[in-house]
Amino acid sequence: MSRIVDVLVVGSGMAGLMAALTAADQGRSVQLLTTGMGSLAISGGSVDFLGYADGRLAADPWQSLALLPEDHPYRLLGTESVRSAFQFFADVMADQHWPMRPALAQSGAPRNTQLPTIMGTLKPTYLLPASLDAQALASAKRVLVLSVQGLRDCRTALVVSQLKRYKSWADREFSQGLLPSPFGETHRAITALDLARLADKPQSRQWLLDALAPHAGKYDLILIPPLCGSKANPETWQAINAAAGCPVVEMLSIPPGVGGLRLRDALLHALNKHDFELVENTTVLRAEISGKSCTALVAEASGQLRRHAARAFVAATGGILGGGMTLEPGKCWDSVFGIDITVPQDVTQWSEPEIFGSHLFSHMGVRVDREMRPVDAAAAVRWQNVFFAGRSLGGYDYATEKSGHGVAIATGWQAGRMAAAAAAAGENQ
Repeated sequence: MSRIVDVLVVGSGMAGLMAALTAADQGRSVQLLTTGMGSLAISGGSVDFLGYADGRLAADPWQSLALLPEDHPYRLLGTESVRSAFQFFADVMADQHWPMRPALAQSGAPRNTQLPTIMGTLKPTYLLPASLDAQALASAKRVLVLSVQGLRDCRTALVVSQLKRYKSWADREFSQGLLPSPFGETHRAITALDLARLADKPQSRQWLLDALAPHAGKYDLILIPPLCGSKANPETWQAINAAAGCPVVEMLSIPPGVGGLRLRDALLHALNKHDFELVENTTVLRAEISGKSCTALVAEASGQLRRHAARAFVAATGGILGGGMTLEPGKCWDSVFGIDITVPQDVTQWSEPEIFGSHLFSHMGVRVDREMRPVDAAAAVRWQNVFFAGRSLGGYDYATEKSGHGVAIATGWQAGRMAAAAAAAGENQ
């Protein structure tokens, strides 16, 4: 018979990993169920806190929190709890030798950084790996944009032409280059992840160091696709920056999310120091409820059903795309606990005519209290030992706000803390 763990987490994205880490850090046994690799597998590796608020660019995201609606997860938690969550995340990443830091304004206050993408656009993001030089991004005059032969996703001419449209980049001196592919002629287009895996090992990353060497000392900044390793290994970055002779910054790219895999690598390494079990390729089908508590989740793996009992539960299953919510015409509900999510019967009201507008379907999610427990329409707590985090929650639009990982960190931290407390209380009963 399987043991009863203290905290059972569903979902291995940023919110699920943060909930698991927070609960484990408080001495609780944690089991994490996941169907796939989670949202970090398609993430860029930086942490978006709050890029836009009230339709405006948020240079200082902390000041912009006051502009958010009251049901937003950040407002629900409160600024001090959000700060504590970010500090916990920063401490974990520093312990894993992959520190994540914000850029600083002249006043010394943390601010958002405008990070280039492989499409030549600028995206506001808050926490960057220490290996990415925010000061070089802001001040470099001579910029080299590089891609790799066979990497179709990154076109240097497009990057340069688009970046020149921005006032902050218009007067920079751009050059372009194409690095030779380490694979030679291949039967398919290569991806950044193919290249990043080569950079993980000293003997196989030499191709990149040799390709960068002729450019050393000629530029203030080199922009490249995300190919500097798939693991959270600072030695990889040190070797690459040394070969380039200047700061090297990866442009945000389309999936696979090389940078996100580094974050996942670091967080799983941190979790493996605790009483933690990762159960992969598992789909949760339903919850077993007794009164005001959940007792177990029933999941399917390899065609077999298994009952996973725990003292407390965290649902971090994602939104519509992640499978955390199920849709039918005029209906929407949470996929694990079956919580109905109020939506208009007319599905045409779920979206806006403007494609980049704030759509209703982007705000759909489970309503929770400040402790991340699900509540009903009368704001009454449904179950005392169930908590939600991340994109499972309603009240925010991560794509429009550029707030995805930030909300995941804050709500995952809170859900993990509350689940740990609920598990301790259940253990003592």
